Amino acid sequence: MAVYELNKGQLLRVARSIDGKLQQQYFSLIGLNKTKQKDVLKQAKALDQKWADQQDAAKAKRVRAAGTDKKHSTGVRGINLVYRPSPAFRVQVQTNGKSHVREFSVKRLGANKAWAESTKFLAQCRGYKSAPKAWKDRMPKVPKKAPKKR
Repeated sequence: MAVYELNKGQLLRVARSIDGKLQQQYFSLIGLNKTKQKDVLKQAKALDQKWADQQDAAKAKRVRAAGTDKKHSTGVRGINLVYRPSPAFRVQVQTNGKSHVREFSVKRLGANKAWAESTKFLAQCRGYKSAPKAWKDRMPKVPKKAPKKR
């Protein structure tokens, strides 16, 4: 909860950072009786809940659109291209403190089906109804052999 008491309980401050922008509002409790103070506190908590929902939505949007720039990256955060010894898409994601790891073999399934299955699994792990279209369009080129190490 981001509702703070200031000046020995005379003011309430609601503050949340949404997409890097600070949202804040102050509520005065000076000269109010107890019932009105409770109403003001309810208003502050309601505003905090509204901003928390916006904050969660903004975070989900950032996670969904985020890419990676690692050596084995596919451009979708959570899916990497690995070689075991043939290429495969590895999905690694953590949700609610539980780690999910699964590999989809390009040799066994074919590149298109392996990519579709890996994006579907990642979306399922993250709780999406379906894989976003941006993920489906980001299928990387899959070389037959692993790149040579230097």
